[in-house]
Amino acid sequence: MTKRGTNLLTDIQIRRWIAAGEPLGKSDGGGLTFTLSKAGTASWVLRYMLEGKAKELTLGNYPDISLAAARKLASERRVSVDKGQDPAAEKRAERQKLKAAWTVRRVVDDLKTKVLSSGELSVGTVKAKYWDLDNIILPRLGAMNVQDVTPTDIVDMLDRSGRTWTMQNRFLTNVGQVFDHAIGRQLIRVNPAAGIKLKSLMGTRPPVRKRVMLSEEELRKLLTSIDGIGTENALALKILMATCVRTSELLLARWEHVDLDRGTWFVPAESVKTRTGFLVPVTPTVRAWFLELKALADVSPWVLPARNARRAGSHVGSSTLAAAISRAFERGHLDIRRFTPHDTRSTAKGHMRNMGISREISEIALNHT
Repeated sequence: MTKRGTNLLTDIQIRRWIAAGEPLGKSDGGGLTFTLSKAGTASWVLRYMLEGKAKELTLGNYPDISLAAARKLASERRVSVDKGQDPAAEKRAERQKLKAAWTVRRVVDDLKTKVLSSGELSVGTVKAKYWDLDNIILPRLGAMNVQDVTPTDIVDMLDRSGRTWTMQNRFLTNVGQVFDHAIGRQLIRVNPAAGIKLKSLMGTRPPVRKRVMLSEEELRKLLTSIDGIGTENALALKILMATCVRTSELLLARWEHVDLDRGTWFVPAESVKTRTGFLVPVTPTVRAWFLELKALADVSPWVLPARNARRAGSHVGSSTLAAAISRAFERGHLDIRRFTPHDTRSTAKGHMRNMGISREISEIALNHT
């Protein structure tokens, strides 16, 4: 038997109300209420009185919790109320207890799993974020409860890093993403990194180094002395200049994507900053350079395999080519303006424009569009 004035609702009524989509609140009796929001969320709410005050407790959503299950839950909670307990307060306390178990390290692990491993970011971007998280953010903040981190803690982390303005700006961006993720999980309400301005901590950003466009004369000098940076490095630099690709795209190149018979090289989306794969035409000259690298790579799947035991089985390091060029300048082997591997793109762009190639075509060649 049921108490008089209870079990007033039926499953058929509930399904009809949901189908109609109109916001409402309907009592099942005994304080149990079915509610339907404007957004279409159907929920069970238990309303009760305790010490003369009206209170309510959300039991869960329908149909996750059926009508029968909601009645059972409501009955159990009413027993607690009769004993002088407050189930709503107990639920809040339990929620706080669960939040307190979240350290920054746990949030970072969740961020890595759900965001950084989603495939939406390029390999280079993910690698940089992992480095910042594992080497800068976690060593300083990892053991702290995410609710306890203050702006002072983040400023201290930046100060202790001792890095350049640009690097600290990257650290600040990535630590902000960690706490945005915590907000998304409803662990905190305010991002402690949100109000921090690097300009206030380190002054204005230093002038950004201007890209170098090597002149034709400089290119001739470079190409006659390029072997001084090592065979693999020289071949890589020439391929960069000829194809206009980003350095990271060449470093991540695998032989499975290079078809020398057809004269094409496909750069997959996961290796591209813009997250869009593209096809690079390989001219006979560039094909010859690839063939030389193929012989040097032996059985490695990488076009540019690692050259030391620590990175065995991987591709060459991201700073290897830049370091080789820098050493050549320091030894006086290169008698032109100093440049970096990335300057090959600005050099290519400038010469394409000088040759009368339209901006639209040059942007496609550089994979900007």
